[in-house]
Amino acid sequence: MELGKFVIIISLFGICLLYCTSWIVKPPYVPLDTIASRNHSHENELIKTKGLVTDLLNLSDGNMLLNIIDNGTELPVFVSTSSCDKDGDLKLQLHYGDEIELEGRVQQYRGKYEIVTSKRGIKKINSDNSDDNVAHFVAEIAEYPANYEGRRIRVVGYICKVYRRIFYLCSDKAKASTGYKYQMRVVAEQLPEPELEKADKIIVEGVLTYNPVDMRYELKLISLSCL
Repeated sequence: MELGKFVIIISLFGICLLYCTSWIVKPPYVPLDTIASRNHSHENELIKTKGLVTDLLNLSDGNMLLNIIDNGTELPVFVSTSSCDKDGDLKLQLHYGDEIELEGRVQQYRGKYEIVTSKRGIKKINSDNSDDNVAHFVAEIAEYPANYEGRRIRVVGYICKVYRRIFYLCSDKAKASTGYKYQMRVVAEQLPEPELEKADKIIVEGVLTYNPVDMRYELKLISLSCL
């Protein structure tokens, strides 16, 4: 009987020790170029890394997809949203160019490495974006356009359609030629030279207005720059 109690106590102690260790031991820092390298496999490992946000897409199931870049290496980050995150307890305010630090697990998706994390695993550590210099993502504007009506804003996206004085930005390069969930109509007095092409990534600056005739929002172009 005494031996049985002793075994149970030791087992409980071991469980507590493992639990405490999981809080104390932090995952190792691994640069993006090392994660992407086939010579140093970190698949299924829990790691810590950092990078600049270059793309952000809100998925239909409530999850998010980011792209981050550091030292010339760009990797996708799948952000899984838990039930408490969906309730609005934790909202990521990320914009183009923000530097983030994250903890997540390295996995392969369609033959390429990606990092899987949660909103709680992401921390913004630096941002050069002032209120006037923030570059919003197309999806961000598309979800709440009324919040930006009449304002001069900067938007980053991929060209998906080009006409004589009008072009459209979409939120995803892969869908720039096949279809898109979000798109923004941009109206210009004159398109710049050289000519814009599909899938070009650009930042546009303009004033968001509502067109009552066509019943849609559109951006009156002031300037643009290619990335």
